[in-house]
Amino acid sequence: MELIDALWSTLAQIAPYLLLGLFISGLLHVLVPAGWIAKTLAGTGPSAVVKAALIGIPMPLCSCAVVPVAEHLRRDGAGKGATATFLATTPSTGVDSAAATWGMLGPLFSLIRLGYAFVSGVLLGWLIDAATKSDPTPARPVEPEIVEEASCGLPSHSHRKGVVHLAKDVFEHGFGDILFSLRKWLLIGIGIGGFLSWLVPFGGLGSWVANPLLAYAAMLLASGPLYVCATGSIPIAASLVANGMSPGAALVFLTVGPATNTTTLGFIGSKLGKKSLVIYLAVVVLSSIGVGAIIDVVGASWHTSASIPCHTSLAWWEHAAAGILLVLMFRDLRFPKSKTKGATLKISIPSISCGNCVRHVTRALESVPGAQVQSVEVATKIAMVGGTASSADLLAALDRDGYPGKLLEG
Repeated sequence: MELIDALWSTLAQIAPYLLLGLFISGLLHVLVPAGWIAKTLAGTGPSAVVKAALIGIPMPLCSCAVVPVAEHLRRDGAGKGATATFLATTPSTGVDSAAATWGMLGPLFSLIRLGYAFVSGVLLGWLIDAATKSDPTPARPVEPEIVEEASCGLPSHSHRKGVVHLAKDVFEHGFGDILFSLRKWLLIGIGIGGFLSWLVPFGGLGSWVANPLLAYAAMLLASGPLYVCATGSIPIAASLVANGMSPGAALVFLTVGPATNTTTLGFIGSKLGKKSLVIYLAVVVLSSIGVGAIIDVVGASWHTSASIPCHTSLAWWEHAAAGILLVLMFRDLRFPKSKTKGATLKISIPSISCGNCVRHVTRALESVPGAQVQSVEVATKIAMVGGTASSADLLAALDRDGYPGKLLEG
């Protein structure tokens, strides 16, 4: 029961701020016109890097979605520096992550985290441009597959009219696409954070992390294999700080992990060059340690500012927010369907690239009367659909949603 209490307390503390961040994410998706980001970041130079940081910081994309978006930006003419800056700032922050950090580690820590992301992102972008003397990639028509793959997660302006339709778009993106993409890592983060707060007495890690340098090294080593997205890592960091770890070491953990996963590093090495990769890693690691040390020197008393509260100390609205978040998080779970009627159709959809694409395709197919979606696979890019819906209606629904498909035989 104490473990359950600790897990619930962790969820309840982060839930109100995460719900607010998800709502703002949905608004950004609706209000920002499609194509504006690629057009803004086209070109090279200091201003393009600064724009990439300002756009990347609030965008709620994790590492699994940011790489195809960066590929699209690069193909549309973004310089190496701007592309690297976008890759560094986007998965490390986001409006949802900033709101959750505010709630669990305090407003000052949240602002410092955002400031660090901007400064380090701009610095590495400028250094990469200076070292590689990058020229913008000539704009050229992009293959349909790349456009669709890269559009996953990019804000897109809704062409629907009316407040009701706009509100539906905000809800579907913020509390659907974004929340579902965070769900796995958020549950992992809440589970680890709650377990640590239950296992270790308050302040109990103090003797183990008394040396900040050792704590920084430990967080650097843990942030790679224990990769959790920017939002999911917050409960873990808050629990560690509450139990004695320095806030500077927490900053290292929160910033290095999301920005240095193998997918991002592989993209930088192959698309931007090895020199860009070395600069990227050096700036991210060294700047996080430097800012962490400043935090620990200036704010030595912060180690008592973060805590995982007892279940009984939570306000009613925190309990309510936790319940609402759980319902929204698992609202896409489905009961087993009855035996499929009619023939099973196999549809190839080349533009499927991630979980968000799967959810969009599933919703589009299920909007057709008589359709029973059996599976939508990212690896094979194939959807299996049973029921009585015609293939023409299914393909038309996919076209309307921006995921053109082709009927396969057999």
